[in-house]
Formats: sequence, structure tokens, C-alpha cells
Amino acid sequence: MSNSQRQPMTNVDAAWLGMDRPTNLMVINSLLFFDTPIALERLRSVLDTRLVQRFDRFRRRVVVAGAPGTGSYVWETDPYFNMHHHLRRVALPAPGDDAALQALVGELMSDPLDRNRPLWRFYLIENVDGGCAVLGRIHHCIADGIALLQVLLSLTDSEPDAEPVPLADLGEATPRRTHLFDLPLRLAARVAGQGLRAADALLNANLDLRAGADSLLQKLESAGLLTATSAAIVAKLLILSSDRSSPYRGQMGGIKRVTWSNPLPLAEVKEISRATGTTINDVLVAAIAGALHRDLQARGADAGLGDLRAMVPINLRRPSAKLGLGNEFSLLYLALPVSLDDTAGRLDAVQQRMQLLKNSPEPFLVYQILGIVGMLPGELAHQAVNWFADKASCVLTNVPGPRQTLYFAGAAIRRLLFWVPHTGDISVGLSIFSYAGSVTLGLDVDEALIPDPERIIEHFYAEMAELQRLAATYRQTPPSAAYVDVGQDP
Repeated sequence: MSNSQRQPMTNVDAAWLGMDRPTNLMVINSLLFFDTPIALERLRSVLDTRLVQRFDRFRRRVVVAGAPGTGSYVWETDPYFNMHHHLRRVALPAPGDDAALQALVGELMSDPLDRNRPLWRFYLIENVDGGCAVLGRIHHCIADGIALLQVLLSLTDSEPDAEPVPLADLGEATPRRTHLFDLPLRLAARVAGQGLRAADALLNANLDLRAGADSLLQKLESAGLLTATSAAIVAKLLILSSDRSSPYRGQMGGIKRVTWSNPLPLAEVKEISRATGTTINDVLVAAIAGALHRDLQARGADAGLGDLRAMVPINLRRPSAKLGLGNEFSLLYLALPVSLDDTAGRLDAVQQRMQLLKNSPEPFLVYQILGIVGMLPGELAHQAVNWFADKASCVLTNVPGPRQTLYFAGAAIRRLLFWVPHTGDISVGLSIFSYAGSVTLGLDVDEALIPDPERIIEHFYAEMAELQRLAATYRQTPPSAAYVDVGQDP
């Protein structure tokens, strides 16, 4: 087979491939709503010409390179590729309401992708409120959410019958170079150049990641793999305890339940941020923390037991860099202040904690750790994933989408949602997405732990109402913190 038909998979992409679990699939799911039906053949044509023929990775399957269990993979052109394997039509069952659609989407999201074919699939869902919906499912190893959003946008038009506009191609991912943004972040670059030696040190030491933080840190320091600053960050991660107990942690069943909020006017959210001297992102994250606080109380749990940690994706691409497929993001832990009783206190806590995360070099070091995980063999990689996931109870992401209405296969996109995957035994995914002047919260959970996720959405509405009342109070007596308009937060 020629080299053009096989391409190596980066270590970070391999890490996300290896995170697949029967109870948690590493698949990014998006749902587009349309007021009018879309013809199946037109949808197939759009996917073929703008997705498959444009991006090689959507014609490639993943195959093992080298000995089984080594964690080494390549992208190989699928000799039997056929669009019919990747686009399916389903009819929404009666009564055809939101509840039926949520049940159907949850069922489809629980279905693993075929590892013998390229790891993506689209569904045309018909009979949705007089129109239709399109569910897209793409494995995380193909690209992260930021890159896949750009892929999705490349399938759309600004007018109903616009001719395809040539856009800059998204290339294959390349290993991250060592010249990162700023001087304070070069410590992460030093670790990047030593990733292979780090993996080798772990393997030769036959180190069990569960043996303890001190043992692992001593091994890495003695191997000369950590600077003083990066060692402090690694030490912080290693000594971080498991997240607190809650109804969201426990034995998972693998069946997903999904739900979503009604679109909220983005202007109203921005008005709250202006009045309270915070950012749009602060407001929405505080509303989620408040919703979880209310939900814990409603389920008979002690909200005051402690905060819940969220795993938050952080985009690492330079604003000026050419966007490519693959994964160029990292993860951080954010303590959601669910233990605080008042709305104002939660908003203040979120603002302070988010500011600390924005100034931390931690994301770049975690990115390199993910690359190391991608080089580890099966059991050790499994331990590493569980170690990361055990420190959080949910995954939380906020992505600003297009501000104008877009068209897909000739039909206007009325609403756009997405859900992020969760690693290990994390059972809750919270996805904030803005589109065409509104913002929506998407929620997916494991049914065995949370059979009624719609309750969390109701709590989210209640908390947003409290934040509006708080903003009205602040307009009369402004807070001391100066407001800085940051626009739509990432």
C-alpha cells in the first residue's frame, strides 16, 4: 500500500481513540434543526463533495500499526468506502415531539461507530415538527470540537442556493512544535520535546499510576523530564483528589439520555454580564453551577459537601494559525461552586476561578501529557485515562458559533446543538453553543445515574432568572469590579 494511502496518527489523536469505553464513546455529536425537509440525495451530495472529497481523513479508517496493544495507529484509505455506510435516514416515531427526538438522539448516540470504516456517520431524521433534523457523529480522534465546527461550517452557505465558496482546506494534524506562544509557556515546550523519553521512563519502570504521586514525580524528576515550574504543575495534578461523591458518580449503564434548553437571547446574557462586571462565559458557567446546586438538593444530596470539578477543554491553536484536523486542545479542571448557596457568590467564584485558569500554563503541559498517554500500551493508558477522569464529575465546554443564520443543503438551520464526549467514568456532558443571536445548553448524561436530565435544564432556567434579578440589583448599585467587554468567550 502506498504512503499516500497510509498516514501516521499523532499521539494525541491516538490518546482520544484509546479512550473509547462501552459506557462512554469518544464521539462528538451535533444536531441541526430545519423548518423544511431536506432531500436525502441532496444531503448525500453535500457530504460527498464538501466533506469526503475535501478532507482525506473522512475516507480513511484506523488500523493498528505494529504489534497489537502498543497504541500505535495509522490512517489508511478505506478501499471499500461507500457513502451509503455513512448516511442513514430514520423517521422520528410518534408522537414526534421533543421528547421523542431526545430519546431517538440518545439511542443513536449510544451506538458505537464501526471501527472497520472511517469513524463518522450522519443521520437524516425526518418528521421533526414539519421539517427535519440532521445528526452528525464524528469520532474525537479525527479532530477536536473547534476543528469539527469549522468542518461543519464549510458544509453551509450564507444563502439558500449559494454556489460553494472555496475555503482554505483543513489539513492533517502535525505534531505540535516547541515554540509556543510566550516565554512563560516555554516550560511546556521543553516537556513536549521529551514526551517519548517520558513514556519510555514509565514503561521501563513498570510504574503503576495508582502507586502514588510521589513515586511518579520522583521517576520523572530523576529522568530529567521536568523543570521546577512544570514539576510543580505535575505535582498539583498528581495530588489532586478524586472528585466528591454525588448522584452523578457511580456505575454507568452506557445508555445516553440527551436534552437541551430553549434558545436564550444572547443579548440578555450579555446584558447580565455588563451589569455584573463579568463575562458572558462567567454568567453561563455560574448558571450551570447554580443549576447543579439546585439539582443536588432536589435529589437529596448535600450540596454543601464540596464543589464539583468540571473538565474544561481549552483551545491551543494560535489565532493566526491555519486550522487543521486533529486535536490541538487541552483540558483543565474547573471547580464549579455548587457548595455556595447564593447566586452572587457563585458568580463571583466563577469569575475568579476562570481568571486564574486563563493565566495558567497548565493547558500546555496537560496537552503534552495527553501525547504521552497516546504512546502508552493498553493497560497503562487505561489507568492514565481513569486517573484523569476520576478527578472530575462532568465535562463543560462553551463554543461561540456563527452570528448569522446559515443554510445547509438549501435549508435554513434553525437551531444548532452539540454534545461533547466524556472520558472514563464521567457521566455528564454540558455544552454551551451560541448561534444566530441565541445561546443553547445541551446536556447528555448516563441514564443509569440520571434518568431525568430535563430537571437540570429546568434548574438552569431558574438560575438564569436569578442572575437577571441580580443584574437588576447591580444596575442600581454597581459592583466594585470594573467591567471589561470580552465579547463572546471561547
